[in-house]
Amino acid sequence: MWQGKGVDLDAYLTRVGHKSDVAPDLATLRGLHAAHVEAIAFENIDAVLGRAVPLDLDSVQEKIVRRGRGGLCLEQVVLVAAVLDRIGFTFSAFAARSRIRTHNKTGPAVHVALCVELEGERWLFDVSFGGYGLHQPIRLAEGSRLDGDWAFDLVREPNGEHVLRFLRAEGPSELYGFTTDARYPADFEVLNHYCLTHSRSPFNHRVILQRTQPAVRSVLIGNMLTEIRPGEPAAHRELDEDETLSAPEKTFGLTLEDDDLQALKPATGTAGAGRN
Repeated sequence: MWQGKGVDLDAYLTRVGHKSDVAPDLATLRGLHAAHVEAIAFENIDAVLGRAVPLDLDSVQEKIVRRGRGGLCLEQVVLVAAVLDRIGFTFSAFAARSRIRTHNKTGPAVHVALCVELEGERWLFDVSFGGYGLHQPIRLAEGSRLDGDWAFDLVREPNGEHVLRFLRAEGPSELYGFTTDARYPADFEVLNHYCLTHSRSPFNHRVILQRTQPAVRSVLIGNMLTEIRPGEPAAHRELDEDETLSAPEKTFGLTLEDDDLQALKPATGTAGAGRN
């Protein structure tokens, strides 16, 4: 189901810069999580340009591993699930309802992450929530907490949903709510169709780039760049056209063709055609 036999593990490990040996253990899980989010950005460029976003493993590897691109949540989950399967981890996928910015507890559950079972414990492994998301796995249990420069916790609501929160100086930010009901690759196709085609999808009309690094978390929406650093308020800056078109490579580590950059102008807000 997760296609571990089809993944080019060596190429993936090179892409994310993970140089240690891998095994189905907690050290590998943590190391892969950190390496992936630092190297591979969340990006919706193909969706904005009206292109197909296939979820078969070959297409995802070609785009993210070989061409140096990032990907939507679902693309990244397909890739990392194959990697974990190849290494020998036991896991399932689940869907979550994003609450960031909207605080909507009943919106569509279009974000997907993994629940990894390891030595009698469950771990939330989520490499694709972008600049606000986890930098390493968190134990999937009520009251779990990650401390350090970037702090997170998990709380349980009366309806049984888990809620992942980003803990910042100004207070906790709810990122998403979820149950661990299993989702499968066939479900991903349905969610992908919504993300690419629905009029209310946030991913198909305006550029969204996100990346998590140790010292800074970067989010570009249209031509507005937000940077979050440990212990500091978020900094917001509107980019001019040159800055916006250089940001995919300079800030988010993406490899794009010149034609792609020119086609992106309306979706960045720099050409006056972006939708709010």
